[in-house]
Amino acid sequence: MSVVRPVTREAPGGYPEESIGSIMSIDVLKALGTDSLRDILHVIADRSWDDVQYVYVTDRDEKLTGVVDLSAFAKADLSVHLEELMEKPRVTVRPESDQETAVVQAIKHDVTAVPVVDDDHRFIGAVTPRKIIDVMHQEHLEDALLASGIRGRGSHILRLATSRYREVLFSRAPWLIFGAVVGLGLGLLASLFERTLQETVALAFFIPVVAYIADSVGTQAEAITVRALATLNIKSRMYMMRELIIGLLLGVMLGALGWVGALLISRSFDIAMVVGLSLFAASTIASVLASLIPITLKAMHVDPALGAGPIATALQDVISVLIYFLFAMALL
Repeated sequence: MSVVRPVTREAPGGYPEESIGSIMSIDVLKALGTDSLRDILHVIADRSWDDVQYVYVTDRDEKLTGVVDLSAFAKADLSVHLEELMEKPRVTVRPESDQETAVVQAIKHDVTAVPVVDDDHRFIGAVTPRKIIDVMHQEHLEDALLASGIRGRGSHILRLATSRYREVLFSRAPWLIFGAVVGLGLGLLASLFERTLQETVALAFFIPVVAYIADSVGTQAEAITVRALATLNIKSRMYMMRELIIGLLLGVMLGALGWVGALLISRSFDIAMVVGLSLFAASTIASVLASLIPITLKAMHVDPALGAGPIATALQDVISVLIYFLFAMALL
């Protein structure tokens, strides 16, 4: 019987932070294919383990050859050898990979634990169910933080409510300052079209509508794209073409609705055209832009979630307001 003997409760150091190697456990069951179920049960009863749902089967060179689910023990004779019950691993991961990879692969292949192997396919540990849940929770919090414009890791948000003022300000202020600067920039942009606004005051009524719709369309596209990048192997060009088509369809729907609403409110066909065309163009561009930013960030090896929230929102606001005033100048 050959079982992994733990050095610590978690894998030894030396791996980058938030890598699979930094979260994997070496305190899991490993055995040779010639070991019997009776041998495994004796080892399980000997002490506690991080995870006993799977037995990882290796050859004498430590290379992973199969996995046995503990549920198979209930239907088999205790004298049966592991090699008779084992299945090929559905998935394996490398210790240097990002920890989120383990979560994605576990979900994709419907497993609750993921074996970790080195470049020679030697078994070195596993990401246990508890760690998979922990990473899911942490990554979700990190995405929520980034989308809200708060700096920090997932576990960091749990301390913000009771942290010192300096730490809270350092976490929250940067993107708020960025948003304030962008807002002042929008004010400057609007001042460039002062004459247009003075001549047609009703134009001011619909600026919030155009900006809000562009932001909402972009937020939806961002959320879908960030998740797609994390869980699917998408082709950027085809995905962007798909988002362009979706943006055009949404633009037509929202533009038509905006045209009717603006016509009823302003009683002006020209203003209705400005609002309708602006909603069409802003929605289309927002859908494409909100997808392009995360895809570009991933190509630069930066977390795609950084493209959600403040950066994309600021760009969408500036572009949507600019589009609105350009249509106003052209049509009024």
